[in-house]
Amino acid sequence: MRALIVETGHARGALAAARALREAGWTVGVGTPDGRGLASASRASSKTHRIPGPAPGFSTFAAAVGSVVDAEGYEVVFGAGDAEVIALSACRDRIGAMIPYADHERVMRAVDKLKLAEAAAAAGLLVPQTREATESELERSRAPLIVKAAVHAPLSSETGPGRLEAVLVEDRAGTARQVAALRQAGAVPMLQELVAGRLMACSLVTDRGGRIVAATAQLADGCWPPRTGTSARARTIAADDALFAGIRRLCEDIGWFGLAQLQFVLSEDDRAWLIDFNGRFYGSLALAVAAGVNLPAIWAALATGRPPPEAASPRLGLTYQWLEGDLRRAVSERRGGLFRDLLHTVGQSRGAVHAIWQPGDARPALRQLGRLPARAAGRARA
Repeated sequence: MRALIVETGHARGALAAARALREAGWTVGVGTPDGRGLASASRASSKTHRIPGPAPGFSTFAAAVGSVVDAEGYEVVFGAGDAEVIALSACRDRIGAMIPYADHERVMRAVDKLKLAEAAAAAGLLVPQTREATESELERSRAPLIVKAAVHAPLSSETGPGRLEAVLVEDRAGTARQVAALRQAGAVPMLQELVAGRLMACSLVTDRGGRIVAATAQLADGCWPPRTGTSARARTIAADDALFAGIRRLCEDIGWFGLAQLQFVLSEDDRAWLIDFNGRFYGSLALAVAAGVNLPAIWAALATGRPPPEAASPRLGLTYQWLEGDLRRAVSERRGGLFRDLLHTVGQSRGAVHAIWQPGDARPALRQLGRLPARAAGRARA
């Protein structure tokens, strides 16, 4: 059983997936442009391959992936980020291994936030008001709101940017600037109503009919960046049956196959508003695996026609922490004061499942630690 994970950046989700696949008996290779990803530093990775990222062109990327697959005999290839998922899906006919996604049209329907909003509403899920940032919509818009690219990664097989993150804008001038920046990057900008509340996520694997075969749910206790970022600290919670019924309808309607993480904002009245759909390894994936639901291994087995490992009922109340993100959140939010928030954040690390650190597999954490001074200097210059 041989799997290849292709990542452009230093994805926490790719690291968690490599560890989860290795735990299930897979031999895992990692492809990166520079050989310096977190997953490639892990003991879970048996080999690192130099594979260029998919931007600015898919052709070189696909040729490199195909060459590695042919040489090493990988059965299945996973993309760690949105760009890799789209590129692998678009170029699957050029790669001699299983590319574990639905057909490309369905993949694009799921990653396009405008199309996803329509499909989710049709499935009975609550969706914040979402529309393309046309000139007329810009005139009518009222900040604060979220400005996003409809697709976070390249659409073209020839050109395209890397991942484009969502930005919270506080006034009309900020909205115009961010919309212009996205258009300059070649993206379709969209405006999304800001819903106040806590970030919640439902993570699952579906079979080729879109039926859910394993799932977990989590609630964030802190995000980085605040209000628009990912979970810096989270815990597993019981699944909401009514919410998962809507998620099941959505996955069946779009014909999704494989891993998906759906992000919601849980508003003060306990209503869940869908804000994102990630068809890739996500940052807090380690929490689901530690809770007893090895989503990457289940996905790999379904993709290659093997019986999937049994998914236990998720362990509830298990905590997760991305320490770097949580510390940066504490510096920004200062809950109860800076010192108190920092002290509490460090205290929360005990007993938590960590995004990067794992006993017996310290190299990814050491590699990340070595990057921090240069990254801090870059932020200071910015």
